[in-house]
Amino acid sequence: MSTEEIMELKQKVALLEATLADVQEENGIWERIFLEIRWGMVVADASNGKMLKVNPHYAEMHGYSISELIGKCMYDLLCAPGHHKDLLDEVGPRVQDDRYEYHSVHMKKDGSSFPVRIHNHEITVNSRCFRIVSTWDITDSQLKQKELNQYHECLEELVEFRTDELEKTNKQLRSEIIQKETAENELAKANQEMISILESIGDCFKAVNREWIITYANQAMVKAREANGLNGEIVGTDYWETHRVSNKTINEACLKVMNDGIPTRFETYALTMGQWVEVSIYPTVSGISIFLRNIEERRKIEKAVEEEHHRLYSLFNSFPGLIYLQEENHNIRFANNSFQAKFGSGLDQPCFEVIAGLPFPCPDCMSSMVLRNDTAVWKEMVFDNRIYEIYSQPFIDADGSRLVFKVLIDITDRRSADRELARLERLNMVGEMAAGIAHEVRNPLTTVRGFLQLLQSKKETLEYHDYFQLMTDELDRANLILTDFLSLAKDKSIGFELINISKIVTTLAPLLTADATNQDKTIILQLEEVPDSLGNGNELRQLILNLARNGLEAMRAGTTLTIRTYKFEDYILLKVCDQGGGVDPKILDRLGTPFLTTKERGTGLGLAICQSIAVRHNAKISFESGNTGTTVSVKFPVK
Repeated sequence: MSTEEIMELKQKVALLEATLADVQEENGIWERIFLEIRWGMVVADASNGKMLKVNPHYAEMHGYSISELIGKCMYDLLCAPGHHKDLLDEVGPRVQDDRYEYHSVHMKKDGSSFPVRIHNHEITVNSRCFRIVSTWDITDSQLKQKELNQYHECLEELVEFRTDELEKTNKQLRSEIIQKETAENELAKANQEMISILESIGDCFKAVNREWIITYANQAMVKAREANGLNGEIVGTDYWETHRVSNKTINEACLKVMNDGIPTRFETYALTMGQWVEVSIYPTVSGISIFLRNIEERRKIEKAVEEEHHRLYSLFNSFPGLIYLQEENHNIRFANNSFQAKFGSGLDQPCFEVIAGLPFPCPDCMSSMVLRNDTAVWKEMVFDNRIYEIYSQPFIDADGSRLVFKVLIDITDRRSADRELARLERLNMVGEMAAGIAHEVRNPLTTVRGFLQLLQSKKETLEYHDYFQLMTDELDRANLILTDFLSLAKDKSIGFELINISKIVTTLAPLLTADATNQDKTIILQLEEVPDSLGNGNELRQLILNLARNGLEAMRAGTTLTIRTYKFEDYILLKVCDQGGGVDPKILDRLGTPFLTTKERGTGLGLAICQSIAVRHNAKISFESGNTGTTVSVKFPVK
């Protein structure tokens, strides 16, 4: 290599090193900007949402360290429930083709949530797509907006207060005018001043003497009439002739004040002015004076406020949940219709008395924590044997008092449905097991039983006869369990026909009586006439036998089993009542679960089979148990 080439190479190396230094310096600048910028920024893989680079403010905003966030999916870790798709879906207004801005709710490491403003766009580098997300915590801005709204409400109250003061001032002024009119000679100058005042005010005013001649009308009255297409020159005219086509209510009120001398005030629509007015009529020494104040704008505001209140209360009252506002001393300030229908009015009463019937606050009441931490809380509680999901949210009323907004949602039926679904899933699992193995297992059992019977018949095995019989009995018991399995495996009944449940019990009576007599027990049948219904007779016989024999096995000698049938509303009820020791409350709700049994040699399939038969007949089985016995009720629909 020549000297010139070496020099040229060194120059290129120096140039590259200078370029590298510039790039490193520029990267350092961008790195510092990324780290020191005052809003949260994260760079993530657009395909899976994994965070590749996070600045300190973003991590601090969510309560994590940077190392805890790198490599995690932002959609699963940071988005609050109900908002986890905000970063996935392109929501909000589109700023450019690949940029979006929208509001969302993020979750901190401690589980709390806060509102955010997000700027989201994607870039592609070397065929790899990245998502750059800038995030601002807008909690303070929302609080300021809330404070602004409260300020506006206070301002409206101040305007209303000042309006009331102005009305009082006007009333006092009118009273002074009436007093001045009683001394015309002495107060001529004051009378002129009064006329000037009346000419300057925006309210319409006119005076009428006792001969019903209009003696005065201010400019506001003249202009209002002319604007409505009527003659404004009414001074000196007959009141009744001028107001022949007028508001009947105003005319009647003028006549009454003229005769009785008692002032009046009311609101009505003035035809001659074409607007809603507040009418004030006062008696004077010479007649009456009439003030008409335009209240169109005030009525619009009042109507808007009334409609807003109506809309708000309608929303609360139409909500199926129980809604109420609780003060810091636990008194109820507001309750919607659903709450009052359940617990009564309860207004100004402690919530623990109204809801729980307690003389003191509930031990696990969350209200103080909600007010102290200013955070919403979800909790489950039980009142009057009903399960409620309670949502508590801090709330500041217009008067500044701190309240707790609470919503009670009854989830008892949902919990019952969840338990029933779990039970049906277990039954379905057992049914699938039974359908898959029962037939295959019965074949070798039949073969083994046949060979045992063959060996049992031989003379040389006579001394083992008892053993063979024991094995045969156990094989028969295993075969019976498989038969129960196959019964669980059924997903529908066949051979439905019109049957009568009372008659089925009657046909089983001899068999049940014999079983009871052998055990020194008694069976009582209380069978009423019930209508026929569609069903499978063999399945219903199996159901009745299982329930009756379970009851007999649970009772001591000398006790009685009662079987009842009767019609109630649109249902046929079958009840089997024993006098046993009752069922452990811990397993009462789980009765009917396969393999759940309290018998020493039981399989736990008897009640499961009964449940399966009931489902196929659109019936429902329920249990009531106590120290004096257990009652099993089967409720069949009348078809």
